[in-house]
Amino acid sequence: MSFTGGICFKASIAASLYNWHSMKMPFLIQAMNKKVVLLLAILFVPATLHAWPPTALTKILLDAQRPLPRSLGALLKDFDAVLRQPCGKSTVEEAAKVAITELTNKGGNLAAAVAAMRDAGCATAALNDPALDSFVAANSSKFTVVFYGYHDRIRAGDLAGFLRVRNEESTRLLNRLRRSSELPNLNNAVETSPQFGIAAIALSHAVTDVSNVWFHIWKAANGDLK
Repeated sequence: MSFTGGICFKASIAASLYNWHSMKMPFLIQAMNKKVVLLLAILFVPATLHAWPPTALTKILLDAQRPLPRSLGALLKDFDAVLRQPCGKSTVEEAAKVAITELTNKGGNLAAAVAAMRDAGCATAALNDPALDSFVAANSSKFTVVFYGYHDRIRAGDLAGFLRVRNEESTRLLNRLRRSSELPNLNNAVETSPQFGIAAIALSHAVTDVSNVWFHIWKAANGDLK
């Protein structure tokens, strides 16, 4: 058991070079248009999603299978090569919908279903990314993974509610952990450093959340929950 109540797995701006007054009008307008386009692109392109380092993400997706129903675990194991492929760009809800559709349709594509589950898992894990990429990449194999159980919202079939609650909880937790990381480290051991604690807890929550989303997908597709 874990102390946190889960189940351990063991895881210048310089002056312009141009003389604006000497520019011909068409060229000036063209230059201004380019600047406007660039500004609009910066303003309206969505912020880049957080993402775990590849090695850590693979660990998360593998460890998230451990508490799942046996039949779902077997499916994911059979399509392990699909699960290890790069994540697609999709929201949790969109990917979950695709997975459920493929699993419930009579002529559904199981490989496509697992690919969608992978994408849902990647998007879910991003909710807990502590943004310590180099540290996580170097130490993820040392983390003991804790499974915190299936969330009440997931048991009730409320995926949107689960994601909303977990996003709020994760933001509060990571902010609190980052504040605690400002305390001095009393020794040079990596395992007792604030960064190690932050990363380990965040990874365990990522594993738990991915398991929850996959459980939701399987349940919604009427999969065997034993």
